[in-house]
Amino acid sequence: MDRKDNDSNINNILIIEPDFNLAERIEWSMVDAEIHTYSCSSYESAVSLLERETFQLIIIDTKLPDGDGYDLIDELRTGVYDSKDFAIILVVSSGECSDAQKFKELGIADYITKPFNTAVLKAKVWTQFKRRKKGTGYRAISRFEAIGAGSKTSIIGEHLVVIDDYQFNFDVEEYYAAGKLVRLNQLEQCLLRNLVENKGIVLKKKALVEKLRLECRIFIDEIMLAETVHMLCNKLDAQNYIKTVYGIGYLWTLIEDKNKSS
Repeated sequence: MDRKDNDSNINNILIIEPDFNLAERIEWSMVDAEIHTYSCSSYESAVSLLERETFQLIIIDTKLPDGDGYDLIDELRTGVYDSKDFAIILVVSSGECSDAQKFKELGIADYITKPFNTAVLKAKVWTQFKRRKKGTGYRAISRFEAIGAGSKTSIIGEHLVVIDDYQFNFDVEEYYAAGKLVRLNQLEQCLLRNLVENKGIVLKKKALVEKLRLECRIFIDEIMLAETVHMLCNKLDAQNYIKTVYGIGYLWTLIEDKNKSS
């Protein structure tokens, strides 16, 4: 699917992936009028493409047949190639160390662990492109990467969270439960984000009320908070995930804790 276009609205993506089938699936998932994809399977072929083309985003597998993905990232960040404003999304293997702090230091915008849903990867890609359009530039990974990163049933991204049958995209305000779109109001969205971002941590009622007041700019008290938690649980059918710690506050349970209690 290698294509070339000089339109400034076109985003060029380079996919560096030695697994041909996976590379093909990624390419097909990126089919869009505003995206041109280029793919290669090795360090050497990636260097050849980087010398000829300019890319807005690069998807790199850490394990290449003739080199190391991290070494290529070092080359990219030294400014050897004509890609002054690009984002890097790293593809790591299951069981490979996913060090969010290390990735941040390397200037990696996001990462995803194999095996993964290509729809999740595409959402991560569009998150980076939206930042670029807003003029905020590409940012390194956020706290979401560090939350539950070791869980096989979680994919954590900058604004996208996938947990079991749930997919929450906080960037475009789309929330899915078991494949069905769930409509959430502003307060429910703010509450959900706070719960997921602090997964496994009990959020005290008083502090959570104050935080939601600031974020949503509406009046809310502990009674209204309890009602919102109840509504959110029902809408998402998340009674096994959102827990009330009576007299203290609320939390989104860790997957490991949920499995122990089931």
